Amino acid sequence: MRKIGLALCILFLVGCGKYTMEEAKENGDIIVQNGVTNSDRFESFLNKSKQGKSDQIRITAYTTEGDPIVYDVEYGGKTYQYSSDSSRDQFGTTDDDRKNEVCKRLVKTSEKEQSVYTLRQCAEGADHELLRLPKQ
Repeated sequence: MRKIGLALCILFLVGCGKYTMEEAKENGDIIVQNGVTNSDRFESFLNKSKQGKSDQIRITAYTTEGDPIVYDVEYGGKTYQYSSDSSRDQFGTTDDDRKNEVCKRLVKTSEKEQSVYTLRQCAEGADHELLRLPKQ
């Protein structure tokens, strides 16, 4: 009986490690899977950062298998702090994850029918693409 209880406990904990799309929606995340959900939250973030006001967002991108990769971006008035977490992706690697990397600019570029938003001038040298949205 004890072994069954332990097995159920382990299964429960493993299941809790997954960040479901429903949880992401409830938390107000910008969700990327077959398009972008809650892009108005990103627009609000852009407007606040242009005004020099602090704000933060979470972008959750789901892989083909449905595993979440989480990107947190916080604007503090002058710079952006970027964190990425791929620990919930069963095929991912945490080698490229970031914790509070400072980036100086958020740049919008155009590609075909999309606007591409990228963090640039980051402390570790690499740029970080955040979102691709349809041009309006």
